[in-house]
Amino acid sequence: MRLGTVQSLWRYPVKGMRGEEVPHIFTAYTGVMGDRVFGVVAADGHPGHPWHTGRDQKAFILHQARYHESAALLLPEQLEAHEAADMFPGVDPVYPDIDAFKVRVESPDGKIYDDIENPAFIADLEKITGRSLRLHITPRGQFDSRPVSLISVQAAHKICEDLELPLDKRRFRANFYVEWEDQDDPFFELSLVGKTLRLGETLEMTIVERDPRCKVVTLNPDTGDPKYEMLKYLSKNAGGNAGVFAAVLKRGRVNQGDVVTLI
Repeated sequence: MRLGTVQSLWRYPVKGMRGEEVPHIFTAYTGVMGDRVFGVVAADGHPGHPWHTGRDQKAFILHQARYHESAALLLPEQLEAHEAADMFPGVDPVYPDIDAFKVRVESPDGKIYDDIENPAFIADLEKITGRSLRLHITPRGQFDSRPVSLISVQAAHKICEDLELPLDKRRFRANFYVEWEDQDDPFFELSLVGKTLRLGETLEMTIVERDPRCKVVTLNPDTGDPKYEMLKYLSKNAGGNAGVFAAVLKRGRVNQGDVVTLI
């Protein structure tokens, strides 16, 4: 059953920073390729959530992170051969070594860190925040909940329209933005928990839970200024949620414009 189309795709090289919109992407059991490979950990953070993010420093979300070789990190080099062999349906193709995932960061004041692993980046961030910080790196991604997130264009539009905000997808920090067809409910995706979707020809994922929102969604993506009414609005109209989380059942490539099907 056709439900809609993939309107845009996003990945976030550094957890908590601005992301990259991409034309297509490989999504594995561990999530979108290149998503949240880097994260900043605070020594005084909660043991269960030690990350330094916009919850702690509003300006952190204004940092722009980009891969040096962004296009080369959209699909594994061995993907076509791996799929053609069809020998290991439960195994992901090999990703590049972690050294290939080099990230350039631009701070809100325009300072460029050509390599986020340069100690100067963390040193400068510590001076600004007064926290003891370190960089954590893993090619498998670093997530608060599930490895893949999805929200509809309709939900994002409804939320921003009702709160008299400009529609800005960066606010919601999802991997997949979909456009539903023939749906009057702007929060339709919240009804899909427990259902399995196919995005494109191959990727299959089960919607496992709704995405409960926190302070970060209130922050203006351009200024960091909060709109605290956002959380009150979501609590009243969507149970505090905006979008959903998914677990991947069958990995594969997804393109902008691909069809979303209910299996």
